[in-house]
Amino acid sequence: MSDKQALNATFFAFRKREKAVLLPATIAFAVVAIVMFGAFSALNWQAFIDYMNWAASISSSSAGAAGGGQPSMDAMMPPQSVMSIAPTYFLLLLGYYILLASYEAACLRWMIHGETSGLFGLSLGADTWRVYFGYWVWFLLLIAFYIVCAIVAGGAFASIMMGMQGGAEPSANAVIVPLVIGLLVVVALIYFSVRFAPAAATSVARKKFAFFDAWTVSKGRFWALLGAFVLLFLMFFVFVIAVEVAFGVMVGMSAASSIGHTEPQSAEEAFRAFATPQYMAGVIAIIVALSFASMMFYIALFGVNARAAALALEEGKITVSGA
Repeated sequence: MSDKQALNATFFAFRKREKAVLLPATIAFAVVAIVMFGAFSALNWQAFIDYMNWAASISSSSAGAAGGGQPSMDAMMPPQSVMSIAPTYFLLLLGYYILLASYEAACLRWMIHGETSGLFGLSLGADTWRVYFGYWVWFLLLIAFYIVCAIVAGGAFASIMMGMQGGAEPSANAVIVPLVIGLLVVVALIYFSVRFAPAAATSVARKKFAFFDAWTVSKGRFWALLGAFVLLFLMFFVFVIAVEVAFGVMVGMSAASSIGHTEPQSAEEAFRAFATPQYMAGVIAIIVALSFASMMFYIALFGVNARAAALALEEGKITVSGA
């Protein structure tokens, strides 16, 4: 893939197309996600309040411990209301990732094949489940990576300890070799992540679960894909940092004007101290800005992978199943 092709891949999702599909799918995804998380928050609002109060009490207990006090074991345990939401939170995440898979499948299907289905592009069809099971493969690969990291870290620690036997200072090799191995692990993580990045797009392109065919799709395009991903991540992180700085300035100004020199004694008092129209409007604006940036970031990533899969189809590297 040439530099020009890489640039086209970076912004492939935002090319002008004959029909608006990505926007309705994005709005539908956002609405359903807001309803899901809003319902979860409403049903578990008291648990959230209990958690905030518990966190405040732990902070106070820690301050007391520094002054000679010691918090009890019971005080260190989260409230029962917080612990009881774990099953419903798991169901929420399960539903959210199915929704996300439906959204990603809708975007990829339109950008690769020019096809759409379901409600505003979202459906529970075969493409959705191909993308969803791809998430599980990524999860298993992540676990495998953590195991490798644990083995490398254990070997590095053992190497350093062996070099310090007898109270001697560790040798240069005992320090340098683990660092080099750690660097190689990080490089391998980046390499394999980029090579398998178009996995979901490959499954949608082939119209069958073809996670590992992404290796063929990304062959010869590693640097182009890496460059596109790095550019998108940099753009996203710069925007997030700018928003966080603006949020910090807003919180500081609100705290100075609303709280003054009186420290709130509970979570409810803290909420009331910040519950001014100006503060709430700022929070809402920041949430909207971050949500919009996140959705654009998602779509751009989908577009890079869709472009790679579409080019692989054109070049005959992969074929549509049954074609």
